[in-house]
Amino acid sequence: MAALAGISIGAINAALIAGNAPEARLEKLRAFWEQITTQLLFDPFGVAHYWLRGDTGHVFLNRLRAGATLLEGAPGFFKPRIPPPYLAPPGTVEATSWYDTAQLRSTLERLVDFDRINAGEMRFSVGAVNIRSGNFVYFDSTSHKIRPEHIMASGALPPGCPAVEVDGELYWDGGLVSNTPLQWVVAGDTRQDTLTFQVDLWSARGDLPSDLNDVTARQKEIQYSSRTRANTDHFKEIQCVRVALANVLEKMPREILESDDGKLLQSVADRNVYQIVHLIYRSKNYEIQSKDYEFSRNSMIDHWNAGYNDAIRTLRHPEALQRPTDQTGVATFDVAIDGRE
Repeated sequence: MAALAGISIGAINAALIAGNAPEARLEKLRAFWEQITTQLLFDPFGVAHYWLRGDTGHVFLNRLRAGATLLEGAPGFFKPRIPPPYLAPPGTVEATSWYDTAQLRSTLERLVDFDRINAGEMRFSVGAVNIRSGNFVYFDSTSHKIRPEHIMASGALPPGCPAVEVDGELYWDGGLVSNTPLQWVVAGDTRQDTLTFQVDLWSARGDLPSDLNDVTARQKEIQYSSRTRANTDHFKEIQCVRVALANVLEKMPREILESDDGKLLQSVADRNVYQIVHLIYRSKNYEIQSKDYEFSRNSMIDHWNAGYNDAIRTLRHPEALQRPTDQTGVATFDVAIDGRE
């Protein structure tokens, strides 16, 4: 069964994919990103982009565009609170965030068919954090009726975005705990042979910073990358133990297998195989510490092209999609490492 999982902005992208027919997905994704990257201030006609070339010009433009996002918000996504939160009465939603995300609900309702998500054709999951308990929670289409608020909760990054209420509880962005749902996909309650494409906007690997702006940018990369490869390596170790356990249990007497301990061990043992394909965005030299809120059209196109090119390069390598054959049952492929061309 196909499954799609996302956290934070990944939850929105996942909803746009799962909530539309295959032939309409690209159109809806493009409609969303073109809407939220429309900026009115700071070079609306692209004149500055024409005259400013090279990394230095890009850095300058990105700072202008990030400033535009702070002042304007992103159409169809969020807008600044006026008056600002410090002037709002304590305890109100206006006092706990810089931006109002009510527009996002309308955008999701317009571009996403939630009946399709809940029909069960594809398993759909998004992660969020319960504010009171601090626990990470997955809203899954096998156990929840997915609604716009589930998607909004997964992307409610404080203090910019307000908490989102779901069934009487308030939630923040799942990226506060983890930006990748890999463990949920490969180690959930329906373990099976799995081919996983893991898309990550942040790379854990990067250059040493040379100034304070670089320090902040690098900090965000490390924080938001969710230790993609470390999580994969950890899962590989666990799966190796599960395979070994399955081998040992084959040699156990029936009375041991039928005991409570034996049944518990059998529920953990696993000979499934997992192929994990990494599609990890690599930052450009001109991207700065504000890149997590720099919603400009040019940056959207840069990311779009990078993802497309990485996918094409990955699919040129047959080994990226092959069934793992080693004893661990887990293999990874990263075009930046395994498929240099």
